[in-house]
Amino acid sequence: MLGTFRSRLLVSMLLPFLLVAPILGLALTELVEERVLLPSLAQEMEDQGILIARLGLVRPEIWTDPGAAQAFLQALAIRRPTQVLLLDASGRLLAAPEEAPSAPGSSAGGPLFERARQGEIVWQATLRGTDPDVVLDVLVPVTSDQGTRLGYVRLLRRLPDVTEGFRQVRHLVLGTLGIGLALSGLFGWILVQSLGRPLQQVARAMAEAPLEGPAVTLPESGPQEVRRLIWTFNRLQIRRAELEEARRLLLRSTVHEFGRLIGALQAALHALQGGAIEAPDLRQELLQGMSRVTGELARLLEDMAQIYRHTTAPLSLHRRPLALGPWLREHAALWAGMAQERALHWREEIPPDLPTLQVDPERLAQALGNLVDNALKFTPAGGWVTLRTEVRNREVWIQVQDTGPGIPPEDMQRLFEPFYRGSQEGRPGLGLGLFLARIIVESHGGRLEVESRAGEGSCFTLILPLG
Repeated sequence: MLGTFRSRLLVSMLLPFLLVAPILGLALTELVEERVLLPSLAQEMEDQGILIARLGLVRPEIWTDPGAAQAFLQALAIRRPTQVLLLDASGRLLAAPEEAPSAPGSSAGGPLFERARQGEIVWQATLRGTDPDVVLDVLVPVTSDQGTRLGYVRLLRRLPDVTEGFRQVRHLVLGTLGIGLALSGLFGWILVQSLGRPLQQVARAMAEAPLEGPAVTLPESGPQEVRRLIWTFNRLQIRRAELEEARRLLLRSTVHEFGRLIGALQAALHALQGGAIEAPDLRQELLQGMSRVTGELARLLEDMAQIYRHTTAPLSLHRRPLALGPWLREHAALWAGMAQERALHWREEIPPDLPTLQVDPERLAQALGNLVDNALKFTPAGGWVTLRTEVRNREVWIQVQDTGPGIPPEDMQRLFEPFYRGSQEGRPGLGLGLFLARIIVESHGGRLEVESRAGEGSCFTLILPLG
């Protein structure tokens, strides 16, 4: 029965009502009976007894003569359900109605009578013998003006009407609780259905969600917790689609790049086998080209290996002191030559007083080289590539700025994702350069920022802390 979320939620809503409400209702009726109704009824009987006692002071003989007492009692004509008994000073019964439980001549006793002897008006509600009804017993002492105890007025009242009224009240309370329970169950069932339906939809969508293809998302509706669950499911679907797209791009880029480079090697080998090996100049040119191609293959394999290592463990660094100025000028000379080969203008702004950093020179050269390589790759002939370095707020800023086509706004958010090239599709490379550059910079405690506008070029800033 409690195997489903809906049944447990419904029981959790109704259980406190089932346990607390009946107890509270019955306790309330008992409290009203004991603290409100019985004291009120006893007060009414006390007032009636005081009035009878005052009338009895006018005829003092009734407190010693049973006949006079009985005649006095009959003259009062007290209506049921209240019964009036007259007792003498010792507690012996003088007069009583015919239906009274005690016969004339019997004596009263017990704690109630002892308290009345002290001159106190007292009352109590008790069960008498086998009588199932509660009897309200009131004792009013009668004292003369001289302070002599003449007797007692005793009033008895069975409470079948009161108990019946309380029985009806209890039935009303239980009936009201039953109606409340039914309404609570109805509204609880509606609420549980409103919660269960979205959960069933999410469960069904998860079971039927495809493992490939476009992301299948659900509308985010229902309570906050359900919306959060749906949002998580949608995010997983989107992430699954993104990973699938990354896998597709990886496969396509890998096939394209390795196919291009292997094709170049095959062309050079065919040329050598076809007789080019006999021509020294052509042979040397082909061998140099093959060397460059194998170098590119090795670089691609290293990039992919770094991606794999990054997914299994943090990037390891071999830090040592590095004089940044001489190191940058040494690499800038190589990059300037590459720019000249591509008919580009190279400019560098490297201050002479750059600090010494505790970094991994090889990793830093790889990150900065990827930025420069992108700038050289995407800047058209005749454009400018600038390497600028400065110190700001105890940080070293190394900027690589170009006058290329810039980065479209739709590509900016995914610029540092692996294998993503956006509008760069068809260009050489696997789309790993910027991703690896960011990993290397962040491993050094720095950050990589980019500013770009379509048609106005791009500026990548590599920022490293001094300390």
